[in-house]
Amino acid sequence: ETGLMTEKPFDLEILARREVAYGKSFTCRGGKERCDRRCLIAVIQVEGQKYPFGGACNRYYNIRKDVRYDTERLDLVHVRQQLIFQTYGVSPDKENVRASKGRVGLNRSFLVHTYYPLYSNFFNELGFEVVLPNHPSQEGIDQCGAPFCYPVELAHGFIHSLLETENPPDFLFLPHFKAVPGQNDGSSSQSQVCPVVQGETFYLQTAFSKKLSQLIERGARLLTPLLDLSGGIESAEEPLIETARHMGVGRRAAQEAFAVALQKQRDCFSDMKETGRRMLSELEEDPDKFGVVIFARPYNGFAGEAHMGIPHKFATRGISVIPIDFLDLEQERSKRHMYWGAGKLIIKAARFVEKHPQLFGVYITNFSCGPDSFIISYFRDIMGRKPSLTLELDSHTADAGIETRVEAFLDVVRSYRHLMARRLIPPQQRAFNPARTVLDNGTTKVVTSSGKTLPLTDPRVTILIPSMGKLGTEAFAATLRGCGFNARALRENDEAILKLGRANTSGKECLPLILTTGTMLSCVNNGGHPDEILVYFMPTGAGPCRFGQYAVYMEDLIRRLKIPDVALLSLSSDNSYTGMDKHFERYCWWAAIVSDVMEDIRSMLLADSVDPLAAVSVYNEEWRKILLALEKVNFKILAAQLAESAERLSTVQLKRPYHTVPMITLTGEIFVRRDALSRQYLTESLAEKGFATVCAPVSEWIYYCHYLTDRGFNQDRLTVAQRFKLKIRNLFQRYDERRIKAILSGSRLVQAEAIDVAKVIKNAAPYISPDLPGEAILTIGGSLSDVVTHSCGVIAIGPFGCMPNRISEAILGEIMTAQRKLATDPKNKKLQEVLADIDDLPFLAIESDGSPFPQLINAKLETFLLRADRFHRHIMAIREKS
Repeated sequence: ETGLMTEKPFDLEILARREVAYGKSFTCRGGKERCDRRCLIAVIQVEGQKYPFGGACNRYYNIRKDVRYDTERLDLVHVRQQLIFQTYGVSPDKENVRASKGRVGLNRSFLVHTYYPLYSNFFNELGFEVVLPNHPSQEGIDQCGAPFCYPVELAHGFIHSLLETENPPDFLFLPHFKAVPGQNDGSSSQSQVCPVVQGETFYLQTAFSKKLSQLIERGARLLTPLLDLSGGIESAEEPLIETARHMGVGRRAAQEAFAVALQKQRDCFSDMKETGRRMLSELEEDPDKFGVVIFARPYNGFAGEAHMGIPHKFATRGISVIPIDFLDLEQERSKRHMYWGAGKLIIKAARFVEKHPQLFGVYITNFSCGPDSFIISYFRDIMGRKPSLTLELDSHTADAGIETRVEAFLDVVRSYRHLMARRLIPPQQRAFNPARTVLDNGTTKVVTSSGKTLPLTDPRVTILIPSMGKLGTEAFAATLRGCGFNARALRENDEAILKLGRANTSGKECLPLILTTGTMLSCVNNGGHPDEILVYFMPTGAGPCRFGQYAVYMEDLIRRLKIPDVALLSLSSDNSYTGMDKHFERYCWWAAIVSDVMEDIRSMLLADSVDPLAAVSVYNEEWRKILLALEKVNFKILAAQLAESAERLSTVQLKRPYHTVPMITLTGEIFVRRDALSRQYLTESLAEKGFATVCAPVSEWIYYCHYLTDRGFNQDRLTVAQRFKLKIRNLFQRYDERRIKAILSGSRLVQAEAIDVAKVIKNAAPYISPDLPGEAILTIGGSLSDVVTHSCGVIAIGPFGCMPNRISEAILGEIMTAQRKLATDPKNKKLQEVLADIDDLPFLAIESDGSPFPQLINAKLETFLLRADRFHRHIMAIREKS
């Protein structure tokens, strides 16, 4: 009826009787495109006619139908690789007479697929030969220390090939690449790359430490500069000049080499843009044609070893293929709080493509890609009803499935264009005004969906605190109530909340987002007062992990579901805590410290009390009293109640002195390690086996944020006045922490010590740089600090696909040894005695998706606990001797 199909006869009997036979298969030689994939082609005989079938492209269909396309001209992804590695980069395949000072190895990974002209020309101008590995080694891929995404697997495979050559390089260039050039789009001042890209140099150094040590012993040098290109490509000058100095080259020669390399990189970018403009111009000359824009990162959608021939599949069907960085996107805007550089480019390109009638988006992503779990949702929201194709690749993806998806997508596009030409697709209606919070003259207000403005303290306004760990959530809500707000701590996460969250997300986002989404929707669905305005508390961050996208995602969800009178509230020091009481931060600090210590007290009671049920009953009574004290926002009242509660808790009968109970450090992602459902009630199950759990404190993260601010990481440097204010605040926090912990230690259930974040970071610094912000450095440093000293084993837990957690897992899996522990305190004689006959230390990494742990994880947990128990007995025996 719409003209999308022509009516024809179809006979099922003819189809059923049709005979099919298989002939001898053959290997494709690649044709004039000189393709080296060497696809296996099946020969199928139907009613006497032979049909070649299979392969990564449409080559044999075109031969059979006598269709000819200039695929080299149509496939600008292939053109891009030629520009990067041949035209403007120094080709590693050609002999270079200038290269006489040695060989520099580059890994064929990540942003080398964009900045190879800069790197290769710089080293070439200095007189060094540039070496690139040609193929990823499966043996190297197998050395991944965590279940990373496909590009990270390739990075392991390529560096293994580079290191295992008969003539290994004299220098290995493996930078910490922090950020790409920023874009003036008003979304965020940051343009970071994702944590696993930033972390490449660290987990590769750990995975291949033995081989690297051997090369260094033979005289090779490892070059690991920090490259932060937020201010533009020219920002690479000083780090690369310093790199040249380590290679024995003077500053003037390095400056001259960088000038040449910078111009080559800029010329490459200009050529890419000009090529894109020409392709677009040719396309627009024929309105009947359409093209696809490849939405991807350089290392997964534009690299031949990673994109599985997808661009070529389109080109062999006569479709123009354009990478997103070939488009002119200067006039497009990105998305609020988009701190990923690639994310900014993708969002801007999505807006460009959505408006262009002849362009359609093909999004190439990878299984377990953290940023894409959010960005793809933004991309699809922008596209609206315009068709797009998302292809998720990993090392197991087969060509046949991709072929089917490509064919189906092209059919959908043709149908869409036909219907659009006949105006049969109505435009989307988006007339909805979500509620929002605003800061007006230092006071936070809520603008309702109807446009009415109310102060946050209005009795009709309820601040909802999602469960982010029962104790911390309740303590924070009590603090808000003490400051005059109508705040309510929502119930702990359960299966119903998890199910609701999964139903309203793609399921690829990290678990905390799924649970907090489910909590919000559960609250909305259960209703409230007709005139009630809900303000949902959702913290935020500045990247590079996904946490900072939670609030943005939820705003989009509220708008998409058209939920009236629900606004979001994100508190941070950047907005002066949105007009809270001037002492609000200090009150929150009390809540954090108290909940941290009380969590460990509860764990000890579960593990060591004679009657756990009675002990928990006493504990709960005291916790309710402490919450009432927190509402008073008065330290004297709080201290008095803590002392009273500690005294009562000290009367609980224990099986043995608390310092003899085996302790397990629970670290990792801050939400999952605190939330009972996320960690699958790990504290309780460990207690049943006699282990008390020491959960890494929330206050550690707060101290870490202060550390970053004080040292200017990830943001502008502080003024003298700001620095002074920070020091005063830290002094008060240290004082309050010591007071609260001293009082609660009187329960004789914990020996709470002050947190030393600087020491934690120092212990992690040999394995990961402080310039990579996030939880990974705390997990690594905290694990090395706690094991042996405070616990007999470490469990690092995080959401499924958590990028910082996978980095820390990859590194800790190699460095949780007696040797590395001794390096944290080399003069400690008691530590040396304990570890005299020990090699590996008990460590386990767990990923959680909110479901019960699978059998494999439970088996690993049992093994871990056996090792931890044995190690605890060893520690106790040594201590008794001394």
